[in-house]
Amino acid sequence: MVQAKAASEPSSAGGGVRAALVAMARSAAARLGSAIPGGGVARAAACALLVLGCGPGAMPASVRHPLVGSAAPEFRAESTAAVTVGVPGTRRTRVTVIDFWASWCASCSRTMPALDRLWRDRKADGVAVIGVNVDDSEAAAEAAAYELGATFPIVADLDQRLTGTYGVAQVPLTFVVDGAGTVRWVGHDPASARRAVEILLSERPAGARSVFE
Repeated sequence: MVQAKAASEPSSAGGGVRAALVAMARSAAARLGSAIPGGGVARAAACALLVLGCGPGAMPASVRHPLVGSAAPEFRAESTAAVTVGVPGTRRTRVTVIDFWASWCASCSRTMPALDRLWRDRKADGVAVIGVNVDDSEAAAEAAAYELGATFPIVADLDQRLTGTYGVAQVPLTFVVDGAGTVRWVGHDPASARRAVEILLSERPAGARSVFE
């Protein structure tokens, strides 16, 4: 990745703008902190940092996949725990993460626990995580999920229908779908998947409703 090299000594004009922004941030933090009890100063400081452009950042780069930017194929499936999951999600679903994996996939031993942490951290905010297992038996899917500590719903794709519908050629492969049903990110890295989820959560107010509702 090529990054712009910062000048060793900022210009006086640039320094003046930066100083003004810092002053604005500190002033905002002081005003908000005095008005918000119980940890308000920390929250106010975080809000003030937005003045300096410290927002959630850009969506991480996806792998080349035809579904990026397109509508996610809709489906309904029963998980190994007899819970119905799919796309679109429930009325409160803001982001859906769909991860294709297998018991024999070495990289999945890193992806699955990371996605489980994401689900536990963010499910209260409307994040749904669905694991689609491509093994040839439901028992293998359940055993592997248990061993990896995955507590989110697991769908056993025994006939490879979902795998084919989503164009999955290798595992793990993770899809991040927004509340409007659009695939916004596809990739293999769980850290990037979490970043994509956080950015999507920041795009819509917590009380906003999905177009599927």
